This record gives sequence, structure tokens and C-alpha cells, in this order.
Amino acid sequence: MPSAPPTLPLAEVPAERFVSPVLVDLRTAWSLERDLATAPGTAHAPWCTDDHGWLLDAGADVPLEPLLGAGALATSAFYPFSLLDGPAAARLLDLMDEARLASERQNDGPTLGAVLRAVAAHPDRLLAHGYVVGPARCDERLTVEGVLVRTDAAVDLASDAGPAALLDHVRTTLGIDDMRVPPHEITPWWGFGLPDDGPPEHWYRLWWD
Repeated sequence: MPSAPPTLPLAEVPAERFVSPVLVDLRTAWSLERDLATAPGTAHAPWCTDDHGWLLDAGADVPLEPLLGAGALATSAFYPFSLLDGPAAARLLDLMDEARLASERQNDGPTLGAVLRAVAAHPDRLLAHGYVVGPARCDERLTVEGVLVRTDAAVDLASDAGPAALLDHVRTTLGIDDMRVPPHEITPWWGFGLPDDGPPEHWYRLWWD
């Protein structure tokens, strides 16, 4: 039986690993970002909605804390992630409002809601990767750039049929069905160690620019 995707429990993550300018936890980092963004005299773009810190208010820091890169500068407001798994996806679905889930997407890729629901429903088959823009910026958001898909057999990406079959599987079986364009890249993914015993697992990365 294939092993489940790797996870990083919150208990295993150091509580203070975001630099601002000393090591702090993610909630503190985002609180400092919001304080800077909402300070009197701070310049904003004309389209800014002034809802800095909505991720913080929603409690999204808790499921995202284990996933975001260690040593991230709080003032940079940019936090990448590569292993958003089923439990994290399910928690984020509970925390985020439907309007954001339905509207947030990486250009013409699938919506955040479609990806999170698929990852939550198929935790042994899917992981998501992307980034978070923190409260320091007017475009604060959680964005999925792509997914990592586990298949039972190797996919021949050099053929015309291989990528098409994989994409059809992601759309019809796994439920990521609201992308506006196909992925800009479909490649093998070797982002984590495979088990030493048992058959090898096949993972592929679908990425939207």
C-alpha cells in the first residue's frame, strides 16, 4: 500500500523562526506587518482595500505556520510553501470565506477553493504548493501556484497522451476542474525522500504561471 504524503506536525515546528528583526512566531510576524501597514502616514495603492491582517483575523496562521519557509523576513511579506496537505487544506476551508475561495487564483489556474477541496478530499494523492502574501501588502492573499499529484504508475510525459491523461485525471477524478487554461508545466517532482522499501511512488508537479 503506498505511503501517505509527508506531513510536518505543528508540534515539530520551532515556535520562533520568522525574522522581524529577531526570531518570532508567525502570528507575531503578521501582527508586526499589519502594524506597519496601518501606521499613520503609510502610503497605499489607490485600489488598496485596507483589510490588512485578514489572514491573521481568520486564524490562518495556525495551519500555515508549519508550512511556511523558516527564516522568512516578516517585512518581506512573502512566504512560500510546497507541502500543503489534507489536514491543512481542510482547516483552511473552515477558516476562509467562500468569496475568497471562489475568486483567488494564480492568473488562469484553478481557484484556491477547488484546490483546497481536492487536497482535503484526496490527501493520499495531492499536495499543493504556492505562497502567502502577508499583511504588510495591499494584495494580502493565499495563492496556490500548482499541485503535486501521486499516480499509481509512471506517466510518459514525452508522449502526447501522457500529460493529457494526467490532466484529465486531475480534473475529473480529483476535482480540480475550474482552471481556465491547462498547466504551463507538467514535470516529475522529487521534492521529498521516497521510502527505502516497497515500490517507488510517482509524483508529478502541475504548475500555472
